Amino acid sequence: MQKKTTEEEKKEQAVEEVKEQAAEAETDTAEEQTKEAADEAKQAASDKPAEEAPETKTETEAKAGDKTEAEPQKKPEAKPETKPEHRKKTKAKNEPKKAKEGTDEQGPLILFEGVGKIYKTGQIVYEALHDVNLEIMDGELVVILGPSGAGKSTLLNLLGGLDGATSGKIFFGGEEITAFDDVRLGKFRAHDVGIIFQFYNLVPTLTAYENVDLMQDLGVEIMDPLEALKMVGLEDRKDNFPSQMSGGQQQRVSIARAIAKKPRLLLCDEPTGALDTNTGREVLKLLQDQSRVRGQTVVMVTHNSLFAEIADKVVMVKNGTVVEVKINKEPKDADEINW
Repeated sequence: MQKKTTEEEKKEQAVEEVKEQAAEAETDTAEEQTKEAADEAKQAASDKPAEEAPETKTETEAKAGDKTEAEPQKKPEAKPETKPEHRKKTKAKNEPKKAKEGTDEQGPLILFEGVGKIYKTGQIVYEALHDVNLEIMDGELVVILGPSGAGKSTLLNLLGGLDGATSGKIFFGGEEITAFDDVRLGKFRAHDVGIIFQFYNLVPTLTAYENVDLMQDLGVEIMDPLEALKMVGLEDRKDNFPSQMSGGQQQRVSIARAIAKKPRLLLCDEPTGALDTNTGREVLKLLQDQSRVRGQTVVMVTHNSLFAEIADKVVMVKNGTVVEVKINKEPKDADEINW
């Protein structure tokens, strides 16, 4: 009985060993099959075209440009170099306006930009001009109007370089005269500016001819003094002294002296203030002709508003600044004015 039991146990043990071997074989086979399947899957994946590969990334990742994407990213095409567009040149604040290219339009002969003038006497400070902006074209006849103390004469002095501005810039013919030194300013006054004063300012010990010729003695190139006197109708008075002439005749000698050097700018400070109506009209006619006939720029300061009728441009000055500028499209002749 015991022996049988032993044999049975051996038999059962053998069966168990066979079962274990079979199980191990199955396990090995399964592992091999799994490995082979994995290898086959890998091989299939590698053999499959990239575009047919299953999409595994999300839409957001695709838009973000994932670097592990099978298809290499294309480099952006280089854009052809383009030159920047030319911008319109703008005028600097410290430069005068220039003529437009391809046109007959000219820039201003005189340009004031934010000009001011302050006088100081001890502790007293007086602001004669402030924030003056003004343009005067070449060949214009300009009348500056305003009440007494408005700043008209100060404006005229700055125009002629007789006084310097405290602030702002003044240009003449494209040059900034506020930047001139004394030598250059002296040349500007001597060659480019002629001044006619209210009270003539003739030298009493010199004849009419000698008063005109005096400019040449100061080193200024001028026309023949007799020719200048002829232009104002006084060639027959060339040898007379101021005391031998009337007020109107003295003023005409003053005009002859001013125009003899052929200045670009003729400044007149109340030129008819000391004259009667008829004589004043003659003087106005002479000044208007300098602009209309000879092309000079004439600027006249006056308190007489009737003179505005002969001007190309009227500048209104009040409380130390320019308050209005009017263009007169149809100026009258000087002999049409009555006052």
